[in-house]
Amino acid sequence: MKKTLISLIALAALALFALYLVRADKEYGALHPNYPFKETSSMPYYAHAFSFMGFRAAVADFLWMDIVQYIGDPESSKTKYKELYAKTDNLISLDPKFTYSYLSVSGIYMFELKDSERALGLIDRGIEKNPDYWVLQLYRAAYVYQMNFNVSNKLSDLESAALRIEKAVGLKEHPPMLERTLGSFYLKLSELSSQERKKYWMGKAIRHWAKMYEFPSEELNRKYAEDHLRKFGLLNN
Repeated sequence: MKKTLISLIALAALALFALYLVRADKEYGALHPNYPFKETSSMPYYAHAFSFMGFRAAVADFLWMDIVQYIGDPESSKTKYKELYAKTDNLISLDPKFTYSYLSVSGIYMFELKDSERALGLIDRGIEKNPDYWVLQLYRAAYVYQMNFNVSNKLSDLESAALRIEKAVGLKEHPPMLERTLGSFYLKLSELSSQERKKYWMGKAIRHWAKMYEFPSEELNRKYAEDHLRKFGLLNN
């Protein structure tokens, strides 16, 4: 019995030493960072449990679906999505590489909730954790251009932002909301530009809305495009 106990203690010590060596390896540490208990303090207990057991990617997907459902709930919009930041913070603390969340949620804060500080904060956090993901840089440029335009009224800032957003919309995995943002940029430019440039930007807006209407990436985009096409007399009631 005593020998068995000594053997078990020795095996446990050996296992702990092996775990220490594995955790000390830089490549392993980069792939498997320590579990962020403090950062995800408001995450559901069951999500904590499954994440700690090694199902972090699956839990991150679950948290993202929860965010999507929360955004789509009409009751959430009535409270101006008061729980959105906490839910997003849990997700990106658990999985800092979940880049889609930075893009989508920051867009909601920037263009729907008019909270540019929080929008830029999310984008900057995403850039810090994903420095090679250039789409985040693109979003940040668009946000800053929009903020500068609001302050300085420089039309060139708004034009540059529109062109940068065009590039992002050309990516296969762009957030559908970005298409609505681009349409709004075109319309704003047509309202502010000279008569010659007004036609140019309005033409781009109409072509963009027509494409969104005929080939919608989500139903909300189709409704957005339909509303604008009807408003300008391009669709019959």
